[in-house]
Amino acid sequence: MQRSIPYQDLYVYEVSGEISDSKTFFKEDFIGCWNEGEISCLFFSAPHDHEVQAFIQKRRFRLLSRNVMDYTSWQAGEELKPFTVGNLVIAPPWEACQVDPGFILVHLDPCVVFGTGYHPTTRSCLKALREIYQKEKPETVLDLGTGTGILALAAAKWGAHRVLAVDCNELAVETAIRNVRLNGEREHIEVKKGKAEEFIRDEADLVCANLHFQVIESLIRQEPFFEKRWVLLSGLFIKDAGEIARQLNEKGFQTLLTLQEKCWLTWLGVRTG
Repeated sequence: MQRSIPYQDLYVYEVSGEISDSKTFFKEDFIGCWNEGEISCLFFSAPHDHEVQAFIQKRRFRLLSRNVMDYTSWQAGEELKPFTVGNLVIAPPWEACQVDPGFILVHLDPCVVFGTGYHPTTRSCLKALREIYQKEKPETVLDLGTGTGILALAAAKWGAHRVLAVDCNELAVETAIRNVRLNGEREHIEVKKGKAEEFIRDEADLVCANLHFQVIESLIRQEPFFEKRWVLLSGLFIKDAGEIARQLNEKGFQTLLTLQEKCWLTWLGVRTG
């Protein structure tokens, strides 16, 4: 029987403190743990109030909030449906989808992780990535803040031989690995857990970074960042993007494309010389 969505309801417990051992404690109905600094969110598909309370008391954490919502509400009210970027048809695995000759089907299960392709930053990154692969074929790609792995998958399908997909969040890493396997790209995509700054020294023809402004600021303070040929940045508010672009232009990057949607700006540049 075909499922329509992965979960009907989500039970989200917001906890003070960083949690790293959630899977050793929670088993039934547990989706995963999302860490954001000193705050963690535990996701379940059914209520587990007593278990969560026992877990946080043992660690002397505090329960900050308990929220219940349906899966569509978690996805900002968007019903996840197939959409096309270039010759890629990106679809949730629970949607029956046939593609025309010449098109490639990419199954993407977002779980509860950022990167469905509907957010303006992800959508703009996909468009910019398509522009790059129309001009050249970067063989090595560094995807920082991979989320669901959507950009890594697109790069691999368009011709990248090696993609290193990085995220600091445990649940994002698990989701990206699952999507890489789902699309048969384990030979080309490696997923690792860690901070973006820890991997910027890795050699790559192209670096994609759809991240918070503060993290991008940290990345461009490191010299290895400027050894890449292609740079694709997003997650930038329009008010912050100008300064980032100015610094990159001064360091030898030519602005090729800027995509603006709502309050967000995506920047694509190539190193000259």
